[in-house]
Amino acid sequence: MSISNNPIAREGFLGTGAPLAADLNLVVQLAMAVALLIGTFLARRRRYRAHAATQATVLLLNLAMIATVMWPSAEQQVMPAFPGVFNRWYFAAPSIHAALGITAESLGIFIALVAGTSLVPERLCFRNWKRWMRAELLLWWITLLTGVATYYVWYGAAFR
Repeated sequence: MSISNNPIAREGFLGTGAPLAADLNLVVQLAMAVALLIGTFLARRRRYRAHAATQATVLLLNLAMIATVMWPSAEQQVMPAFPGVFNRWYFAAPSIHAALGITAESLGIFIALVAGTSLVPERLCFRNWKRWMRAELLLWWITLLTGVATYYVWYGAAFR
């Protein structure tokens, strides 16, 4: 399928000239951020099953967004210029976002595996859930902000 016939490659709906996939990804990421806050609220209410379901859903949805939107975009627009990408924000912003995002997604998967399975060896499991989950939430928010910055650098800066 050529780019012109691909419905995801069409212009998005946020008025920045971004492709539809980028606009959808931004909206989904912001919705997931709200879901993470709801999950945090559920944990504070000791509704751990609902908390786990919410956080795991966000984790898996984010993995899908990485695979279908973010990775192909980075592969097409950033990787050809690598490693000399840090001299321009067009390349530096998504590179920083990718490094933080890989860390956040990996930590989230590790936390989910420790919390919900017996796949992780006992010596690698942690006990202080609050510390790890708060660190993950903070890292996720920083990653989200760098993602919004990437969107702005790629699409929003042209519309100032």
